[in-house]
Amino acid sequence: MADLTSRTIAGRYVIQKKIAGGGMATVYLALDNRLDREVAFKVIHSHLATDQDFLSKFSQEAKLAARLSHPNLVNVFDQGTDGDVTYLAMEYVEGMTLRDALKKFGRLSATQALELYEQLLSGLAAAHRGGILHRDLKPENVLLADDGRVKLADFGLARSVDAQTQADSLVGTVAYLSPELVLRGQVDARSDVYAAGIMLYELTTGRQPFQGEQAVQVAMQHANEEVAAPSLIQADVPPVIDELVLWATARDPDRRPHDAVELLAAVKQARARLAAGPNSKIQHTTVMPRVSSADAAATQVLGSDAGATEVLSGQLEGATQVLAPMDATTAFETVSTAEQHAISRLDRPIRWLQLLLGSALVILLGLGVGWTFGSGPLALQQTPNLTGLTVDQAYAALEGCRCDVWTEFENSKTVAKDRIIRSNPAAGQPLWVNITLVVSKGAKLVEVPDISNLNVAAATVEIVKQGLTLGKVSSWFNSAAIGSIYDFTGKDKAKIAEGSAIDVKVSLGPLPMLSNVNQTIATAALEAAGLQVEIVTEQFSDTVASGNAINFVPLTEPIGTGGKVELIVSKGPVPQVG
Repeated sequence: MADLTSRTIAGRYVIQKKIAGGGMATVYLALDNRLDREVAFKVIHSHLATDQDFLSKFSQEAKLAARLSHPNLVNVFDQGTDGDVTYLAMEYVEGMTLRDALKKFGRLSATQALELYEQLLSGLAAAHRGGILHRDLKPENVLLADDGRVKLADFGLARSVDAQTQADSLVGTVAYLSPELVLRGQVDARSDVYAAGIMLYELTTGRQPFQGEQAVQVAMQHANEEVAAPSLIQADVPPVIDELVLWATARDPDRRPHDAVELLAAVKQARARLAAGPNSKIQHTTVMPRVSSADAAATQVLGSDAGATEVLSGQLEGATQVLAPMDATTAFETVSTAEQHAISRLDRPIRWLQLLLGSALVILLGLGVGWTFGSGPLALQQTPNLTGLTVDQAYAALEGCRCDVWTEFENSKTVAKDRIIRSNPAAGQPLWVNITLVVSKGAKLVEVPDISNLNVAAATVEIVKQGLTLGKVSSWFNSAAIGSIYDFTGKDKAKIAEGSAIDVKVSLGPLPMLSNVNQTIATAALEAAGLQVEIVTEQFSDTVASGNAINFVPLTEPIGTGGKVELIVSKGPVPQVG
């Protein structure tokens, strides 16, 4: 779809500029002239505008999101179609994404992380209470407003909450996918909780728990490995953060908080514990939700502050739970005595059979996931070469990809303004769910320093300091002192591109004074100064004796060494007639 900038949609939305793009839609900043407010205006791509199934899902997104109203959610105002434009008008939040903040400032302290996390979960809890899953939680979809608010955005993958929702395909960013989504394609509110737990890990460590060169490697780690305690990566992460992360990211969904409402309650308690200090003895009640029926009679041990006793109440249907001090890396593990005795009674052949069956299952799982990501419906695409293209051309080249497109801007001395410098992933690399386009702002403009009256050596130092280079040096006769710079590029204070060459003019000193000097002497003096007498003309003069030089005129301006002059010689006084 062509750029909509300056167009008016539906008679009220005046498109001002493009602010973001994704695999499904482009987002513009628009002015709602009916209500006199700025909105984020989301327009689906043209190749999807004729897809009735997609249009139905897009309309569903609007209806789902419009049901929600919360300070920590991006509000949806309007949805409709105007000609070839199908749109969603949303609250415009001025600020940056959480991903941008992590890139710029790095990981957060525990206090900062929990303060931000509580606001994020407040929005997610409101969605879960309203019966809506997000399904694409990640730092890119968390907006940090300039006024300090945290807003959860982009319910583009939102679905109504059922007991279990079968995913049409494996969706969401791979770094935040829950094990049940990878293995079975099934999601519920606990899948959002898992992604939220991964985000808390990332907030406090500055990295994601699972790393890999290929998306399938990361997905397999989610399916087969437990998330480690953040304190193993960053020693200053307190136990309360470890507890929250380990609980929210348990591989078994039954061992996680049932939804964001329950996780939010635990986060509020964790903030209180953190504020009270490591030796606090806070008495409180925590809801530890929904364990499997096989574990209902088990005694559960949860890491706590030294000396604190915490009683879990609520929804455990007969289970008795006691919180006691323990190492953070084993927090939230369920210890079932009955299960341990049952395991001890297994004979060796049965254990070998279990081992063989388990190995076969892992191999089959690996083959299945490998096919899905390799040659199956979610096979990875290669990133095309986008260098030198405009953003619109890049969107066209990426049309049909299952990815979100993000743009960043930086200055470039070599790439023209509004052209793409590079992409991440780079050309030829596997393209998963996100691609970042680094777009040129053109060369950085800088002001040329004032180098008047400096010699060339001193001027060069000042020029280089400003990110510029010394250009052509030329010497000309001038009234300034010999060897000093009297003119240069940028002397008018106009800013020029960083890296530009600065041409300078250096003074050869003033031209010689030759009035009333014998022609022969005058010619010798001019030649000694490096000038050539190209023309000699004569004029009458009442003040200069005949045969002496009256003056000379440069034939070019400015004039330097080798320059040519016209020498004017006196013919004496004007003859008297009569």
